[in-house]
Amino acid sequence: MDSLRSILPKVLRKRGLDGAAMASLVTFRAQEWIEQILPKYRGVIRVVKVSHAVLELSCRNSVAAQECRYLLPDLLDFLRHECPDAVVTDVRISRGGG
Repeated sequence: MDSLRSILPKVLRKRGLDGAAMASLVTFRAQEWIEQILPKYRGVIRVVKVSHAVLELSCRNSVAAQECRYLLPDLLDFLRHECPDAVVTDVRISRGGG
């Protein structure tokens, strides 16, 4: 009998949803990591989306953006370890409503 762990990827791939599911996992894990590493900026830094191998972050202020910018290599390493099937090559930070 197949387990859910082996069936789910097959079904997602068959329906063409595997990319969307992986992008969702990456955004979820990245947001968790940011909130754990930078708890002072919880709610100020928000993971927006993954598109074309670029993770997009939105920061409410420039101080949060600067703090986040220093940690981008660590974030990329974390995502490569946690989501090895996802391809994230870069992180883009923008100022916005967060």
